[in-house]
Amino acid sequence: MENAQNLTKEFAAHLGGDTHIDTSDIFNTVMATRDAIWEMIQNSLSLKEDLRCQDLHNFDDLNGEHVGRVRTFTGDASPVDWVIHSNIGTPQKTFTNIHLTIYMDDSVDIPHLGMAFGTLPDAFFYIDPMPRYEPLSYPDYLQKYLAPLNSIYMELQNDLFEAGVKPFNAAMPFIRSSLSPVALAGVVPLDFYREKVEPKIFAYVEHWLGLVHAAKPVESAEVRAQLKQRDQLIRRNIVHLDPANPIAERLVGKPLADRLVRILCAEERS
Repeated sequence: MENAQNLTKEFAAHLGGDTHIDTSDIFNTVMATRDAIWEMIQNSLSLKEDLRCQDLHNFDDLNGEHVGRVRTFTGDASPVDWVIHSNIGTPQKTFTNIHLTIYMDDSVDIPHLGMAFGTLPDAFFYIDPMPRYEPLSYPDYLQKYLAPLNSIYMELQNDLFEAGVKPFNAAMPFIRSSLSPVALAGVVPLDFYREKVEPKIFAYVEHWLGLVHAAKPVESAEVRAQLKQRDQLIRRNIVHLDPANPIAERLVGKPLADRLVRILCAEERS
């Protein structure tokens, strides 16, 4: 499999689609996390649904079986550019991938919020306040927005070590480079996820929502243009270069997989 070198062994195992383990308990748990976060965000931010992909609110795999959902949103009276609320995969066949990603618009410079969950077959999680500037070039930005989460990040690293759980490292250098210094990501047993991971994820979301509500508008038209250009480029690269895209293609075929990619990076919107 030509893409396997870009995937961790947990993801690579599902490229062929031959692994069938019922991961329903784990799926229901991580989906409940995503749904609780989504409720928090909807209760806190003004959003409106973009119905360009309304036909994909439920979609099937190549065998005609339900395999996923996609909904997209934009800001109404909030500085949100694009929200992805989606899931794909069948827990009875091991692999699932659940997304909730919020990209901010150029009126503010606070981080985006990237999140993903799934079953590999253990609980997969990822949450990251995605910086809008290169942290090494703008250390004050990192200190202001990301550093307050560092103690939580370090606590999880210690929890993983003490539990003997292998830290998660993306196999593809590009993907590793996309993670901020405080990104939380891993593939962990369900009990560990419930006790050690989920509370930290909610703490990240609460911190991010606080940043949204305290955000000051970016006044400079030049800075806003730079933010917008960088946001669009990074969003496109992350989505189009995702090494897990072939898994979606195997499930739903190339035309729909390509469309899902376009939707994820906001290339298909009203």
